[in-house]
Amino acid sequence: MKKSIILAALLVMVVAGVAQAQSSFFSINYSVSIPTGTTSDYIDQVSGRGIKLEYQRFIKPNFAIGGEIGSYTLYKREESKVYTEGSASLSGVQYRYQNNYPILVTGTYFANRTGEFRPYAGLGLGTIAHDRRIDMGVFSSEETHWQFALRPELGILYRPAQNVGFRLGAKYYQSFSSSNLDGQSTVGLDFGIVFIR
Repeated sequence: MKKSIILAALLVMVVAGVAQAQSSFFSINYSVSIPTGTTSDYIDQVSGRGIKLEYQRFIKPNFAIGGEIGSYTLYKREESKVYTEGSASLSGVQYRYQNNYPILVTGTYFANRTGEFRPYAGLGLGTIAHDRRIDMGVFSSEETHWQFALRPELGILYRPAQNVGFRLGAKYYQSFSSSNLDGQSTVGLDFGIVFIR
């Protein structure tokens, strides 16, 4: 949680410095995460524990660049599992957590710049920190893995007023294998409020 607050504060400071230009968006998104691939082998439950902050600025009439930071947590209770680390093996109820922190540069194409409904498609590139923890009784194991990540997105922006809007988007996060962790993937369903300048 402390990491999420720090990430949010950093993005707000960056946005405060660059949001003076016309035609920029700042959005706060609630995120539901659906694990897929090797992520679902570790935790296979849908989670509603996510928040993401995004800033976008138009550089062409229909194209914006920006950034995304956020935090989303996957969680699962496993009954009677055996966990091995080194030469020690423990058996019992496991509590598995995977906290994910994406930091991405984004590009977004909007199908139109006018009207209340504006469909868009986007792509993000950057990194995701995967902080994995297993708790079993008094035993706890935690590791953080940084991986290169790619994130395509499809969504729609609803703009009922001049300076505020709402967005609904589906994002596919794919990070690639690092030394001690296979590539991870999730689908994120984001519901956000958008502040428009």
